[in-house]
Amino acid sequence: MTLSSILSPAMEYKIESEMPALEALRKLYPESSRRSLQSWLKAGRFFVDGKPLRRENETLVTGQVIRSQDHFRPSKIPGLKVLYQDRYFIVIDKPSGLLSVPLDEGKQSRHALGLLRQTFETNQIFAVHRIDRETSGVLLFARGKESEERFKNMFEKHDLTREYYAIVEGRVQDRSGTWENRLLELPSLHVVVSPEGKDAITHYEVIRKSAKYTYLKLRLETGRKHQIRVHCQMAGHPVVGDQRYGASENPLKRLCLHACKLEFKHPFTQKSMSFSAPLPGVFRALGA
Repeated sequence: MTLSSILSPAMEYKIESEMPALEALRKLYPESSRRSLQSWLKAGRFFVDGKPLRRENETLVTGQVIRSQDHFRPSKIPGLKVLYQDRYFIVIDKPSGLLSVPLDEGKQSRHALGLLRQTFETNQIFAVHRIDRETSGVLLFARGKESEERFKNMFEKHDLTREYYAIVEGRVQDRSGTWENRLLELPSLHVVVSPEGKDAITHYEVIRKSAKYTYLKLRLETGRKHQIRVHCQMAGHPVVGDQRYGASENPLKRLCLHACKLEFKHPFTQKSMSFSAPLPGVFRALGA
């Protein structure tokens, strides 16, 4: 009793031996829980030979084709907004104050990865990049090992677009430019400029200025730890609220840095994907 192991960009699957629908879906989505598969059925995600599949105990026979929608209604997770989910990845709008992943495997902590694994009842969800606890915005997680490998390769090659919005102290003079140096993470987890570090490149554009602050759009060419925060500090304009890297004030009791956009080609379907998270409402208090 087997299923075709080849997944086409159209998300179609051919049954090779008779089996119940739920068993077939488990073969297709081994990392997903029974509850998740049942909820997807209820949401109308699956079709068999062009007709909606509704019952998990429906018998599927040799030659029938299951078609799965590329995307569907995102799951609801208390305290976490899901922007998009499909067979291969999940995109969330992470709130400030929430870890992307656990700090230490031996310590109990609330983090986005744990919330997703708990909700979907599977450990086959993986972090392929991170944003700082104090930073909010777009964050992607892979589903399944093959997806994890493809996304990690994409991030390592910087084959995507990552944009951030920051409110920084002072008035940045140039309308746009590039910050480039080498960053090294110390054992203390603090990041410094060092010839022993790795190349770090950030492109910035001034959106506007106020009497005290500059509002920046930043695009990462590389993705080093604390890259934007250190680059802003080195430029003499630390991110508002970033007392670790030189900020003199913290009016919002949070880091004024937000991952606002993530764009890439889907590593399985090659479709152009674009995800954005609106600026946190509290930024308006500082004129954002």
